[in-house]
Amino acid sequence: MAKLKDRYADALFEVSEENGTLKRDLEQAVLVRDTLKSSDVQAFLLHQHVPDSAKRQLFHKAFSEKLAWHLMGFLYLMVRKKRESLIVPTLTEYIDRINRRFGKIEAKVVSAKALTEEQIESIRTVLAKKIDMQNMQVEIKTTVDPDVIGGFYVLIDGRIFDRTLRSDLTNMKERLRLKREEVVNDN
Repeated sequence: MAKLKDRYADALFEVSEENGTLKRDLEQAVLVRDTLKSSDVQAFLLHQHVPDSAKRQLFHKAFSEKLAWHLMGFLYLMVRKKRESLIVPTLTEYIDRINRRFGKIEAKVVSAKALTEEQIESIRTVLAKKIDMQNMQVEIKTTVDPDVIGGFYVLIDGRIFDRTLRSDLTNMKERLRLKREEVVNDN
């Protein structure tokens, strides 16, 4: 499915590039992705008993006045081919590709509590160095998840940087286990 998602994202990117509408299409794709990723909308789109006509009607009512023809066509095609589950991942990949073209990369930071602007800037600086993309502007989207037990984790460019308390405890446990094995093996 990942290859299929990439093929759709490539096709959308090519059309936007040929039309010279990358910036406008980026804004529209973000609107669609953010609208469709809610759990209620996903449940509706993925429900096997919801007819395709109802899904197309949802797209028409929500987006027909706001989207370029190729983005509307993409949505209708995904319904016709029964690939509704790929809409949000494809749009996310498409958005990432356009952002890269403009020298931007998006990082999602999930933390136990809201981060201050100073903390966000610190994370942005570390990420820019860590991922070795000095020419890229790192845009940070923050989310609070109470299930994160202290700290935060970052999703960027297909990688995860985990600085949560749970991760630290797991790493400490593993180091202690390895140390114990060394002691046992030495005796």
